[in-house]
Amino acid sequence: MDHTRPRLAVEIEGVKDSLLDARNRGVRTRAITEINKDNKSYCKELITFVDEVCHLEGIKESFYINDLECLAPAVLHDKGKPASEIIYSNVKDLVEHQQYVFDTLWNKSIVAQEKIKEIEMGVEPETFEVITDDRKSTRILVDLAKSVKEEALFLLPADKSMIRVDRLGVIDYLIEASQNGAIVKTICPLTKENSDIITRIYKNAPNIKILNGHTHTTSDF
Repeated sequence: MDHTRPRLAVEIEGVKDSLLDARNRGVRTRAITEINKDNKSYCKELITFVDEVCHLEGIKESFYINDLECLAPAVLHDKGKPASEIIYSNVKDLVEHQQYVFDTLWNKSIVAQEKIKEIEMGVEPETFEVITDDRKSTRILVDLAKSVKEEALFLLPADKSMIRVDRLGVIDYLIEASQNGAIVKTICPLTKENSDIITRIYKNAPNIKILNGHTHTTSDF
């Protein structure tokens, strides 16, 4: 379900009762939705009558399946309103395909209780992503350097890496962070290629620590 559906599942007469009835008959019910601060209370109630509820970021559309049948809105529905037309099918191949889609999404989701706890405690969700888009990775790196307040650890694999990040303004942001009291440490090969940058760091932010990636000896630059 998209993020607007939990409210409907809770408020529409008969939906909650039918799910409770299914549970009482031994039917296992599962739901995937996007949980946010606006629908959190509805999701907490949804957990009370659906066996398993999970969160997945970015769910846009809704569909519903059981062992033999599937339902889906016939057209893009108005957010927060019931669909005016529904597509129904009991075609085995289609039901199996929708089941596969659901299971794929289910395996990528997290349990609702974890997401609700993150929202209530104001905790940033933990993520791990391999970024292959150069523009996106550049933007993230610059934003990361801008946001340094207390501590920063940078690993640069080559002397030319320092030159590239310097051109992006990252070194200047790290110098500024160090001047404002942040602890900044960097591992990078020190060569003639980046010696001018190292000198600039030494003059403007002597508290930045740089470990020579070649010799593994520290220099207080």
